[in-house]
Amino acid sequence: MQQQPAGLGIHEKAELHEMLVFKTNCLTKSKMMKNQVQDTELQQLLDQDIQASTENISQLQQLLQG
Repeated sequence: MQQQPAGLGIHEKAELHEMLVFKTNCLTKSKMMKNQVQDTELQQLLDQDIQASTENISQLQQLLQG
């Protein structure tokens, strides 16, 4: 039986790419909505979401590159 090389399979990379696209869309929407929101509490929640999404995107990009 042959050993497969370490790393991600094609289907795994495709799923990671799909998650990356989703998180990028979420980040874009949060940034757009933040400019329209008047409530400071909601703005803070959007800021937290923007920060978390940015970190998630960075992690997904690292997984796809590695």
